[in-house]
Order: sequence, then structure tokens, then C-alpha cells
Amino acid sequence: MKDSPNQQLQYKDTELLERMKDPKFYLENFCKIKGKTPGLVPFILNEAQKDIFNTLRKSSRVIILKARQIGFSTAITGFFYHKTIMTPGMNTVLIGYNTDMAAELLDKVKMFWQTTPMELQPTIHYNSKYEISFPKLNSKIIVLPSSENVGRGYTIHACLCTELAMWEKAEEKMAALENAVPKDGLLVIESTPRGVGNLYHKIWMSKENGYEKKEYGWWWAYNEEEIEQIRRRMNDPQRFAQEYSLEFLSSGRSVFSPDLIKSLQSDILNLGDVHLDENKKEHTVRQMDGLTIYQEPAPGKVYVAGADVSEGVTGGDYSVVTIFERSTGEEVAHWHGMMAPDKFAEKLNAWGRFYNNALMVVEINNHGLTTVTVLKQMLYPTLYFRPSKFDTIPSSWSDRLGWKTTKVTRPLMIDDLNQALREKSLTIHSKYLVDEMQTFVYDFGNNMNAIDGYHDDAIFSASIAFQGFKVLFSGDLDQIYYSDFMPSSGGY
Repeated sequence: MKDSPNQQLQYKDTELLERMKDPKFYLENFCKIKGKTPGLVPFILNEAQKDIFNTLRKSSRVIILKARQIGFSTAITGFFYHKTIMTPGMNTVLIGYNTDMAAELLDKVKMFWQTTPMELQPTIHYNSKYEISFPKLNSKIIVLPSSENVGRGYTIHACLCTELAMWEKAEEKMAALENAVPKDGLLVIESTPRGVGNLYHKIWMSKENGYEKKEYGWWWAYNEEEIEQIRRRMNDPQRFAQEYSLEFLSSGRSVFSPDLIKSLQSDILNLGDVHLDENKKEHTVRQMDGLTIYQEPAPGKVYVAGADVSEGVTGGDYSVVTIFERSTGEEVAHWHGMMAPDKFAEKLNAWGRFYNNALMVVEINNHGLTTVTVLKQMLYPTLYFRPSKFDTIPSSWSDRLGWKTTKVTRPLMIDDLNQALREKSLTIHSKYLVDEMQTFVYDFGNNMNAIDGYHDDAIFSASIAFQGFKVLFSGDLDQIYYSDFMPSSGGY
């Protein structure tokens, strides 16, 4: 028996209502936006906008690193607008980094509502200049600039923070917002990179902060011809790199050049990655007792380990070990974390022996003396002895264990590492180490330091390891063995 026309219409209405719950369907079919040329156009999502919609459906904390003019503020405002008018009792907050951006976000919300067919428009009420409520749903959208008290006093179910890298007092404001948004609420941060050291950069660089990271460079929205025109028009390589190629540029003078860091990033390896060594042997990145192993030890190979030791207290610096293969200069293993100096020595003993009794170069400043003492007690076979002087030729080797960083040796060891990396004498696989290089700058006194709030332990670990290269010969030893020339008979 066939359905009656009224039943068929009812089925269609039910299907339409279900489809309207999909933000992509709703926005593309019922809402319009301002086009690149004067006039209104249907809001058809581009590929980047579709991708972020898929992310927002499954993740409650999202941070976006984006190029300019891809349309994320429009897309996320649309996603949140749809969610607000479909969800009773919902509070949505959209935060522009200044009053102009806040006004623009408010205009987007109004445009979505105004261009919706009248029969589908939810009842709306303007409570204030920056607050729109939907009284039948008891839901509302608040649009604010990133002012002093932003987010305070609200329970927020969905929040968009635009251009966080440009906020003043960002730490204080984001702390309030993160407390205002419950765990099952939506918190989205989007920004272009605006240098290193700000809160946005810290959140982006942090590994375990609960945010899903999404990158959208120029290649999501522009073809080669279009981006080349933009590049020529800007005529500013650094600004282009920041605004379109997602590069964080240091506001201070970087010790390691941006070009060098970019080249190093191509060699970064993550757990599970498979790569080939110089002999075309396949290696899979794995962890052993916490140590990240990029390349397994090989018989006959010579290795050197550099260890930077901290006190092992939460909130302080990290202890780090970096292990290189001497002949190729390839990083074969890395570890960083919080560990007491004596326990760190036990790990170094095991890891060093695993890598063919690697030459163990431990910085003995402060807590490192404890680590060297424990290694000595454990009879570690190949401990490093430091040079007696650095300002004489030739420089003899002393009977003192470990590397000592001083005002004289500090710039020398960093310069040596920098030169080795530029000359491609070393290959770095650790993302943690490369990330540290981005925030290592010259201060006003021309001293080399990490930007406040960042670490340089991995840099010093690698630099210390490289100093060990100077006392290791990577080839076959060709000295004369006198036993080969002794008479075959006699009492020798």
C-alpha cells in the first residue's frame, strides 16, 4: 500500500528536520555571507572549513595554527551559531582580539540570522550591544573583545578565541576562560603565528595540554600562482613566512637561524616512524625504558652521549640525554624528563652500555656531580675527562671527570653545535630539541638564553655530546700492535 501525499510530505519534513541538525547542511542551504566581491553569496564551506567542522564534532579543545584569509572565524562562528540555535540553555562566547574584531564577529552572527528564510529564523532579542539571545531556547551568544575581565562570571558552553597571539595579559584571561568552559564544552583557539614566547605559542608547543592541534597553511586555500602573487606583493619574506607559511619567528635575534631550523624539521622522527640509515637499513622509532630510540646500536659503531642534569623537581628544568653515532653524526636516541640525579645516573649507565659503552659526557655543574659520582661507583667504562684549559695551544686533557659549563665554555659549545648543524655534520631527529632551538635567542647583553618560560636543556645536552666528538676517533685504529712483530719463540 502506497503512502498518502500527506504521509510523504510528513516523511520529507522529518528528514529535513534531521538534516537541519547538521551545521554544514544548515549553513550551506539557509545562510549567506559577504563575498569577495560586493554582495551576498551562499555559505559554501571550503576544504579547510569542512575539515575543522569534522574536528569540532569530536574534539572539545582545539587550537588552530592558520594562514591569513582562510575563513576560520566565519566558519567557527557559523558552527557555534548553529549549535546555539539548536541547543536549549546554551551560552556561546565569541572573543575578538580587539573591539573591531568583536564587531566583525557580531556582524557575522547577524548575517547568519538575517539571511535565513523567515520561517526558519529563531526568535531573537538584543539584550545589549554585544549580546543576542534566543528567548524560546533560553540560549544566547555574547561577543566580546579580549578585555580585562573577559569570560569572568559566565558558564560558557562554547567559546572562540581569535588571534590569541595578539592578546595582552593572555595568561590571566585564558585561565579564566578555561575555568569557565566545562570539560564537555567547546573551546577553540585560532591564530596566525606572531612570534615565539607568547601564550599561543606555548599552548601550541606543549605536548600534553588536551588541545587537538590543527595546521592550515596557505596550501589549503591558494594555488601556486595565487600565493606567488601574494609573496611578490608583500615583498617581505619573514612576514610572508609568518602570515602564510605558519612559521613562528623570534622577536629577539635567534641563535639558530630560521632557515636552519626549517631544514632540521625535515629530519624529525616520531614514535612508529620508519626510516633508513646510511646503509639503507630500515629502523622503526621505538621506546625502551623511556628512551626514544631512532636507530639501534650496531656492532663496531662508536657512540657519544651528552647529559644535562637537573635537580629532578617538578616545575624545574629537565634532565636530558642525547646520543649520537660518531661517524655519521646522527642522533640515535633521546630522553628528557624529571628524575633525581642518582636515578638518572642509573638510567645513563644502562642506556650507555646499550650503545656499545658510549662515551658518557655529563655536565658536572651542580647536580651533575652526583650523577658522575654514581656512574663512577657503577664502574661505567667510558667516562669523559674534560680539557685542563681552553685558552692554551695545545690543550691537554685533565684527570677531572665530566664537562663543566663556564662563561668561557658556554658560548664555545653552542657555537660548535650551531656550526656542526649548519655544515650538516649532525642530524637531529628529536622534535623537542628542534623546538628548543626556536626559543633560544641573544638577549640585550648578547648572551644566549632561552626565552622566559622555555627550556634549553636539550640544546646543552646536544652541545655537550658534540664536545665528546673531539676525543673520539670514529674510524679504525691503525696503530702498530707490537705482538705482531715479536719472534714466534722465546719468553714473550
